[in-house]
Amino acid sequence: MKHKKVVIAGIALFVLVMLGGGLFMNKNSGDWSERHREDIEENVRNYVERYKLDPDKVEIDRIREPIKFPTGEEEFRVDIRYHGEPFFSHTLIGHPDTLSISDKNLIISLFNELYLHERYEDFKPAMDYLKSLGVSDPLRPTDTKIQYFKTSLGVSEQIKDDIINAFYESNYDLNQFRSYIQENLDKFIRLDSNISIYGTKENIDESLAEEIKAELMEILPHSNYHVQVGVRDPSTGVGEEGLFDYLKIRGVEVD
Repeated sequence: MKHKKVVIAGIALFVLVMLGGGLFMNKNSGDWSERHREDIEENVRNYVERYKLDPDKVEIDRIREPIKFPTGEEEFRVDIRYHGEPFFSHTLIGHPDTLSISDKNLIISLFNELYLHERYEDFKPAMDYLKSLGVSDPLRPTDTKIQYFKTSLGVSEQIKDDIINAFYESNYDLNQFRSYIQENLDKFIRLDSNISIYGTKENIDESLAEEIKAELMEILPHSNYHVQVGVRDPSTGVGEEGLFDYLKIRGVEVD
């Protein structure tokens, strides 16, 4: 009996030690992103400054935990919003071991937004119309020049390398980069055949949705548009009410 008590006591002590050790490990492991937040934020600001952007205008939305790929490589991601000119949002890629940032796709996000700026007059009638309906842009502040419109044109394999090289050749000068976009605007317009329009507004019934669709078909320039204006189910992301449709405005030419 005494032997059994000793054994039970020993097991209990072992369990307590394991639990204590586990608690100790969890307490000291903490949240990776929080433990490295200060260094990562500094590296992010240093990185965007290399692109001649104002580091004081960078807002870090979220530092994501590292992910490991089947190849064994690891990376972490940082969601940022740049409140300068132009405003844009982007997800930077970093290396967990060094906490360094290395992501030339930042150039693509810059290009996409500057390209939309160059097409401001094309999209202004649609932006004014949506604003008159009380539609808000869920992705940008209310005071940005471009509202509702998003494009992924810069990731096109036909022009991606050219865009990146043009930015480097401009010596990271945004004015020169804008000139490059202006000089090639007709080509970019022909290639940009899938533009997204995002907006949030409640109480868009079927009748109003059809009215919005008809109006957009009249005032949008030639292209293909993925229109997502209304309210989504927060748990599924599926559109609950509003206009969620693809509009094909005839006349677009794609090389």
